[in-house]
Amino acid sequence: MPPQCSFARSPRCWDDTGVSFPPSVGRYRIDRVLGSGAFASVWLGHDDALESQVAIKVLNGSLIDDLDVRNRFLEEARILRRADSERLVRVHDIGELPDGRPYFVMPYADLGTLGDRMRERPLPVTEAVALAEQIAYGVEVINTLGVIHRDLKPSNVLFQSTADGGEKLLIADLGLAKALAHASGAFTLPVGTPGYMSPEQARFGGGLDVRADVYGLGALTYHMLAGRAPGPAPVKKPPSELREGVSPAHDQVIMRALEVERENRWPTAEAFAEALSTLRPTSVPDVPAYAPAAPQIDADATVQDFYRDGTQAPPQPGPAQGPAPAQGVPPEMRTRLDQPLGDDVHTSEMRLPPGPADNAESTVVDPPKPFGQTEGPTAPDNDNDNDRTIAYQGPPPQAPGDNKTAVFPTQPPPQNGAPPMGQGGQQPYAPPPTGFQPPGPGQPPGPGQAPGSRQGRASKKFVTPLIITVVVLVVALIGGLTLGFLFSGGDKKDDKKKKPAIPADFAAISDDAGKIKAAAPKAWPKQQEQTWPPSSVNLSDPQPRPVLRATPDKAAFLGDGKGPGVFIGVTTDVRPGKLPPPTASVHSRCTKAAPENYTTPDGALSGTITRFTACKVGTPSVTEVGLKDKAGKFGLWIRVKETDNRNATKDILDNLKVTGP
Repeated sequence: MPPQCSFARSPRCWDDTGVSFPPSVGRYRIDRVLGSGAFASVWLGHDDALESQVAIKVLNGSLIDDLDVRNRFLEEARILRRADSERLVRVHDIGELPDGRPYFVMPYADLGTLGDRMRERPLPVTEAVALAEQIAYGVEVINTLGVIHRDLKPSNVLFQSTADGGEKLLIADLGLAKALAHASGAFTLPVGTPGYMSPEQARFGGGLDVRADVYGLGALTYHMLAGRAPGPAPVKKPPSELREGVSPAHDQVIMRALEVERENRWPTAEAFAEALSTLRPTSVPDVPAYAPAAPQIDADATVQDFYRDGTQAPPQPGPAQGPAPAQGVPPEMRTRLDQPLGDDVHTSEMRLPPGPADNAESTVVDPPKPFGQTEGPTAPDNDNDNDRTIAYQGPPPQAPGDNKTAVFPTQPPPQNGAPPMGQGGQQPYAPPPTGFQPPGPGQPPGPGQAPGSRQGRASKKFVTPLIITVVVLVVALIGGLTLGFLFSGGDKKDDKKKKPAIPADFAAISDDAGKIKAAAPKAWPKQQEQTWPPSSVNLSDPQPRPVLRATPDKAAFLGDGKGPGVFIGVTTDVRPGKLPPPTASVHSRCTKAAPENYTTPDGALSGTITRFTACKVGTPSVTEVGLKDKAGKFGLWIRVKETDNRNATKDILDNLKVTGP
């Protein structure tokens, strides 16, 4: 039904539910209302200049004077714009209506939401896991920006068709997103959606970090597999008890994300995504394209959900309860512990609008701060020298006995003792026979012999060769020393030539602890990471280990992203066949080459290099490397992704030094 419009006084149009909207916003012609919530509305618009459909999110008029709500609305647009990721909804434009209401323009998700899809049909297990992995990598993008989403649920995951007939998944609605710098103070009011939010979100003084989003990801994955949200913590029934085809391996990954104590969860969204990747088959079928009829978009999922057809999500149990006693977790499922975090006394959240109490996805929010009080800038806006890449132009200075490893292999010190006296390890030069014979009995040479006597001539005959012999010996000794010095100096010069030279387009980098040192293209800056969880890729190593990652865009590097870069992770799991991890180093849509044996120039590390080329997804080439140190105490998983023909892997490995786990 086309909208009805009136042009008396100010032009207004109405959709079939009676919701009004202007006929145009800037250069965008408004077609209809997609959804309306307590805080905002979403309109379907048309960009006549670019001939494309857009979604326009507009703050509701009743809140135009609430500065706290207004600032939160604009902060959502800023976060999405700053991320500018293919995994998140992008913001194309921002503006203000004549009545002062702010709005921002996004792509139109023409294939609806994950909630729409789940109401239409049960998701196959393989498809659900693949979607959960994509969502987790998208959440990692948000967390990398120093922001927690805090409201992950099916209505906040959108699908948009692509030019090639496929689809892409987008994470939306950051209305409750909160900067990490303001999420770990001494007091935070409950905020989130019951059934999906973490226990620390559901209680006063919980304190928040990225593991709150890990819980939300676990709850969302649980819902996709089991057919319903897990409900309040602690979650007792694994998804395999609610649906056939869900294996104990699925339970292990998902239930760890839903741990009441966050120290027992996966440490990051990326770690959860990598754990999910181990559940997919070797050859993952493409997720089938799905186009629901007339997608129903939740306009304000961060506060209260309204479906356009008036329906609500199935009721869920009551609000999440306080923390339960920590459950026993086997060592192989443990992650690194963080420092105790408090809560934010200055947290400002929005009021809980009146609505049905049994709405499964209705979002619990806390009351706003006094008028005019706003939050400070988010963590990514602050200047931070820790984000800068450490680039050495040569090996760092090394003090004697400091046990530090240089970036490049060094030569052993000169050996003590005299240098060789000749070439090739030959014996020192021996003088030729002199013909000297000692005088016979009864004919000793005497000092009183006359020069011209027969005895004097005999003395000269014997003394002269002796002097010559001594001179020859001295000359041979000096010559041997000289030759030894020359050859020793030449060896050092040659050894210097054998040292791996850092390429001109590379820079030396190291992790913050100085345990991993390498060289990478200058276009790949070092990322601020300290550790990674080897257990996330099924390695039998429960402790966090040193990591070094260099990439222009971490979000684009993850998974099947199209961003180049290098990842170097240390582990103590050096069992045969475990490096690179077989479950995480499968690229079924690439051409795999035979593994190549490799040893670093200093002989400290050795293993295999496996190259994947002509990839149909992600970067054109991916290289998976597994190395072990010669003592067998630790190993390395290295992944290099490239978008050109630089073949940077060998240069990276040749300049690699690792001191231990």
